[in-house]
Amino acid sequence: MKQLAKTLYSQLLHLFHQVMGISISRNRNPNPKDTNVALDKESLEDPSTQLSKQIPLKDRVNKSEQNLLLNYQYSSKPQRFKKASLFPDSKTNIAALSLVLYGVAEVLSQKMNLSWKSQVNNTFNYEKEAETGKGKIFYYVTDNPETPQPETLAEEAALVVIDEFDPRACAIHLIYCALVASLDKPWSGHFVIDDKQLLEYTGLVKRRDLCKHEKLSILYSLLRQPAQVLACIAWPKQEKAGTFTVADLKIWDISIIRDFKTDKAGNNKLVALKVIGQAGVWTKYFLNKSKYHYHTGIITKKTVQKLFSIGKQNAGAARMLVWLTFQIQSEFQDCVMGKTLMEIAYSADKVLTAEQDRQLRRQMADDFETDLKVVKEAGWQAELETGPAWLISSDRIKRPIGYWSEILNSKWRFHLPAEVQERLTLNSNQLSVNKLQPLSGNLIREARKAKGWSRAFFAITMGKSISWVDAVETGTRQVSQKDLPKLLNTLELHLNKY
Repeated sequence: MKQLAKTLYSQLLHLFHQVMGISISRNRNPNPKDTNVALDKESLEDPSTQLSKQIPLKDRVNKSEQNLLLNYQYSSKPQRFKKASLFPDSKTNIAALSLVLYGVAEVLSQKMNLSWKSQVNNTFNYEKEAETGKGKIFYYVTDNPETPQPETLAEEAALVVIDEFDPRACAIHLIYCALVASLDKPWSGHFVIDDKQLLEYTGLVKRRDLCKHEKLSILYSLLRQPAQVLACIAWPKQEKAGTFTVADLKIWDISIIRDFKTDKAGNNKLVALKVIGQAGVWTKYFLNKSKYHYHTGIITKKTVQKLFSIGKQNAGAARMLVWLTFQIQSEFQDCVMGKTLMEIAYSADKVLTAEQDRQLRRQMADDFETDLKVVKEAGWQAELETGPAWLISSDRIKRPIGYWSEILNSKWRFHLPAEVQERLTLNSNQLSVNKLQPLSGNLIREARKAKGWSRAFFAITMGKSISWVDAVETGTRQVSQKDLPKLLNTLELHLNKY
């Protein structure tokens, strides 16, 4: 039986190579015993020390081969779904929102507004500090994210890549954040997402002015950009959490498989694509529930779609939405100064320059009002704690003398979108009910069938195996306390009904 399985595996892989023309590297890790290097005092100060220690870890051995074979198995028969599985309740989902991922979103949205520096080893990086003495993350960019060990770019080449970053790539980044949060062991698991889902999540499916080839071409460019941001993490000992570094630079390891067809004019047209992704080794420390730096939150479909739709037209709004998504949590009660919001949206240098430039002040004040409206359209509730009423008036009012100081000195309080608050309440209620009444296998099976989902698709959506689905639906295994909230949201079930 084992020999037969090996033979079938080889035949499938050979066939896939013939069809896609893809060669797979089988020697990505020449030394699988190598692991992360212990952090010393010198390496905390000098990021180039960490770059010299890039080590391919055991988790990544033959990952390309496994991912591509999985893609072949699932591409032969498209899965049916009624609603985008990333947002099982059609509104929200859990996402990884750690400091590491926030930095990636900053690079994609803020671009050269950040403090990039050239280093003596000819690298170009942006340094982000958690808190004083509590860890540093050094961000770099690459133009070859598909390679096992991508090259970090020097200043001239890096500036070209950074300039091409599109704020809409932040929406793709958030999608990756949600997909990786659904995995039991994100440092070794992978996620798969196809063009049907991506068109739905980003809202491109509603664009009637674009043909499918144009939509997928836009997606292809943006899907690569989050993977073009690399990071070296240097973390000192903090209380019970020990010292660690992550010298494996990849945040996202993304493979994009495209399907082309030739039209009557002989032109190749992109008709389908599929993304196979895996997160980097950073997940062992920042997405591992047994560690001290675990951090997830809730994102909304409306925020993702708004980020994707506003793009370069309202870059300031995109930057504010990124900041709000990663920084504002349910326990956040502090007010935010208008000056801080302006600096997030347009950069501290531009705010400072506007002090001496009347025309720039007017333009930035106009942009600020418009961008705040866009943020509100995405579902975020902005409450003016201190400041003039004209800032939140729906009528066009002539600004008074001294309006610039009023904007900078205003205080704002932001509240989570209503969908997030509903999700938090629902999760709390479901967890309490769950302890009294577990779900039956028949109920789970019927709910899955009602959605038109196969066992394989349901398994992918849950981040589980098909055998797990079989065991749960036949009643030989109970859904764990940890998995039950996700299952309820995925199948849109409410325990108090049963």
